[in-house]
Amino acid sequence: MKHQNYTTAFLILIVTIALCDCNQSSQLTFRTSHIDSTLKPTKISILELADNYKAYQGQYIETTGQFNQAFEEFAIYTNYTFSSDKRKGFWLDTDRELKIANADFEKMNGKTITIKGIIDTTSKGHLGQYLATIRRIYFWQQH
Repeated sequence: MKHQNYTTAFLILIVTIALCDCNQSSQLTFRTSHIDSTLKPTKISILELADNYKAYQGQYIETTGQFNQAFEEFAIYTNYTFSSDKRKGFWLDTDRELKIANADFEKMNGKTITIKGIIDTTSKGHLGQYLATIRRIYFWQQH
């Protein structure tokens, strides 16, 4: 009888741990529905975008990269771990209708995100340190 109680308790513990792990890996998704349902952005890797961003001037794109937020930094990168002279990044500017709380940005810092917005090569972000700006971001998802 004792063995059966231990087995039952162990199985309950395993199921509880599994359920907790599933909840922690959930995605955060934010979108401006009326825009996201009407636009068809060009899907492009962040590496290809970094190499050819000028060709996408004024176009809506969808890309995935590493988000970083810090003092005077709000950007998506090809790989944030590269030294600053080798990493390639884009300054981010969300659509005014896309509502994301600062606490959510903090949770996503250093994480992989997918965004949809328009490329603006005339703006290089804070102090001109970025390849371009991705403006009017209307879709944002953390993986």
